[in-house]
Amino acid sequence: MKQSTKAALASALLFPGLGQLIVLRRVRRACLFLVPAAAAFFWLLGSALRTANAIAAQIESGALPLDLTLISERIAASGGDGLAPQIAGGILIGAWLGSILDALLTRP
Repeated sequence: MKQSTKAALASALLFPGLGQLIVLRRVRRACLFLVPAAAAFFWLLGSALRTANAIAAQIESGALPLDLTLISERIAASGGDGLAPQIAGGILIGAWLGSILDALLTRP
């Protein structure tokens, strides 16, 4: 298997930029994909955890009954449909696809 194919698979299946880092040993190029993807991922994860903690606290205090429909409505109303999550998701997807294409098109 070619190195570029191995790198593309690592970037596709593990995380953006890992193919460039681990297989191709191109640290700068890997950082072009790793840093924005990690920042977007951790921002999305933090946002999801803040929402989950807020809803769990409401359930625990009794302000929100343990009803899946009400919980789903509260999640939808929590502001997750703003522009920031869409931008972060776009950055993550763009970095992922970019790292795969970059690995495939890299010549040894």
